[in-house]
Amino acid sequence: MVEPEIVGKVLKEYRERAGMTQEVFSGLAGLDRTHYSKLERGERAPTLETLFKIGQALDIPPHMILKSIEEAHMDRQE
Repeated sequence: MVEPEIVGKVLKEYRERAGMTQEVFSGLAGLDRTHYSKLERGERAPTLETLFKIGQALDIPPHMILKSIEEAHMDRQE
């Protein structure tokens, strides 16, 4: 199982690379800012629907986010 903290770290990195605050990004993704903040902190795990919304807000396919999560997970296992 992938720890929610890893997912949150990846989401935060993508958002920061896009140069957006949580407030701006969550608005673009159609997510409540508090909910999105909990995702980044690893307090919640995103649903598939949420990953699609995040990918759309970043203008990238969701599988790229999943691939980054998988790579971060594998790096942590080593």
